[in-house]
Amino acid sequence: MDTGLLWYDNRKVNDLNEKIASAVNYFISKYDCLPEVCYVNPVLLGEDEIYFDEKIKILPSSRVIPNHIWLEIPKK
Repeated sequence: MDTGLLWYDNRKVNDLNEKIASAVNYFISKYDCLPEVCYVNPVLLGEDEIYFDEKIKILPSSRVIPNHIWLEIPKK
């Protein structure tokens, strides 16, 4: 994890995709690009990697506390 945006979402929504969509939409409005990678706490994801919208890799990381999403800014 280098440079990015830490998104806090404590809504009672159980749908991880909905939480990530909110974070990604804000990220795009702020940085005018898609995040390279998204990290979430393993409690939300398990130990697998998945893809959001087939473009953004979602990875588990114990460094991200629950209810937070870390969106990585693409390296130039």
